[in-house]
Amino acid sequence: MKGIIIASHGPMAQGIVDTSKFFFGEQDQFQACCLDPDDTPASYLEKIKEAISHVDKGEGVIIFCDLRFGIPCDCLCRIMSEEKPPNDIHVLTGVDLAMVLQALNLRSYTDIDPEELVQIGNESIADLNKLIHV
Repeated sequence: MKGIIIASHGPMAQGIVDTSKFFFGEQDQFQACCLDPDDTPASYLEKIKEAISHVDKGEGVIIFCDLRFGIPCDCLCRIMSEEKPPNDIHVLTGVDLAMVLQALNLRSYTDIDPEELVQIGNESIADLNKLIHV
């Protein structure tokens, strides 16, 4: 089973982890990695490395990152550029709850297709007024 990490500026990642419990209960190999105001890029880099080693049980990790740029994403780019990066890490930037729930649903019985998760994220954003013709 792939590990899943949500990485964010501030507590958003923890909120997504907590909200997912409504749908799936407590999950193994699933955690938030929040950039706190007192974190430095170096301290966050160590925090995300620790999170990766905690959730990766040999089948890899999918990391959902809040923004394409910023400290969490920059740290993930550094990890993936290392001479010996951790095995099978896939990072998706721009995260929403629908993407995470689908990953949690799929990971127990099939491979997770990152492109499918991106498509779900794209499709989950909509103007509700237009959908219900208000």
